[in-house]
Amino acid sequence: METRKQNIEPKYELPDESEDENCPEKAEEPQTAKDLFSVFAPDSESESEVDADEDKDFIPSKKRKSSSTPSSGKKKYLQKYQAKWNDVPSFKPWLSPSVHGDIYFYCKFCKKDYKCGKSEILKHMSSKKHKQHTQPQLKVQRKFSFRGLLCPVFTPFKKSKAMEVNYGIIHQYSNFLKACGVKGILLNDQIGEGMSLTLQERKSLTEEWSQHCEKNGQFLIVQVGGIPLKEVIELANHCEINKVGAVILLPDLYNRPRNHLDLVKYIKLVAEGTKEIPILYHHHPKYTNLDLDMTNFLLDITGEVDSFVGLIHSTNDLQSALSSFHVNEKQFTVFMGTDEVILGAAASGFSCIMANTLNIFAKLVETICFSSTKGEILTAQKTQAVLAKALYRIFSYGDTVPALKAAMCIISKLPLGSTREPLEAIWEGNVEKMKNELHEMGLL
Repeated sequence: METRKQNIEPKYELPDESEDENCPEKAEEPQTAKDLFSVFAPDSESESEVDADEDKDFIPSKKRKSSSTPSSGKKKYLQKYQAKWNDVPSFKPWLSPSVHGDIYFYCKFCKKDYKCGKSEILKHMSSKKHKQHTQPQLKVQRKFSFRGLLCPVFTPFKKSKAMEVNYGIIHQYSNFLKACGVKGILLNDQIGEGMSLTLQERKSLTEEWSQHCEKNGQFLIVQVGGIPLKEVIELANHCEINKVGAVILLPDLYNRPRNHLDLVKYIKLVAEGTKEIPILYHHHPKYTNLDLDMTNFLLDITGEVDSFVGLIHSTNDLQSALSSFHVNEKQFTVFMGTDEVILGAAASGFSCIMANTLNIFAKLVETICFSSTKGEILTAQKTQAVLAKALYRIFSYGDTVPALKAAMCIISKLPLGSTREPLEAIWEGNVEKMKNELHEMGLL
């Protein structure tokens, strides 16, 4: 079957180059990709400035065309990524293989791929941009300098049907903790029944505690999360006005983040609504029913939120907490936040520990931490065993917050009242039994 060929005439006539003699000289056709993009080169140097340390070795998503010069015949050696580099202490927090192949490496902090080779890795590690991502260069991060033991405080209530907040007892509470050597205060967290307080009550407590903490030289952190985002930002700004040291967030308890990237976005929204106040996150899966990977969270929030400075890790999983702790020790402060693993945390290098028992057994907690750092492991083990036994006896009378609050009233003799509903308070008869048991243990 024959196919017919039709001569399709062009719709428009092309001009004859010989006819237009007065036209300017035709631009030379670009031969390479470099010539093509030179047409769009900026006129001034200021428009084309780039950070040499950052972009010199950056691997673009599209490969460049090979040079038109003939090769010498020798194949260029390209060093491949080696698994042993993952075990180098200075590389471990940020180095990983690249998805572009084994001749590149990926920087978790800078979030870019670079040419492989140990010399290239060392060169990148000493670059200006990489240092900005690993060291607390910002004023916000310098501002958060607290290290040590952090005590979450109870909210005192009056003995009345309305269970109003007893603001008048706070100065005695602050003085009591100062006498026990407590220098860090966490307000309105789970132990403080923050979710049972109104917005105005949380503000009034912040104002009262900030005054007494300033007088007693105590560092104040206020928990502002667990409520609508607009009110979270309002509380955070209120804390900044009252010169609070830092704020800590619980996740949105109803619209929970689906993954750690959603959590990064949430914290970023809070940071955008505030000025310079340092922000931490409280990882408390048992209380929030949200268990995200904190190591990946810290890696992905690096460079995204300038005012984010760390987190409290309230789980008994010491290995997971250690993984978060070693992500970036210079930029992020990680608190170990459970009483059961104080010994393990202190022995593993944690200098920041949040413990509920600092309210009632501050000296025991201090002894565990001090003995661990000095290598007196046997003393630390015995003290941790005494603390564990005391907590077992206390928790046998009720849930965490009501039981600890009852023990606090017994030991400190401060009239903190009972817990606010819907939490179930400890029956007075059981409070007396708890008092007798603590006396038998020699803790009174």
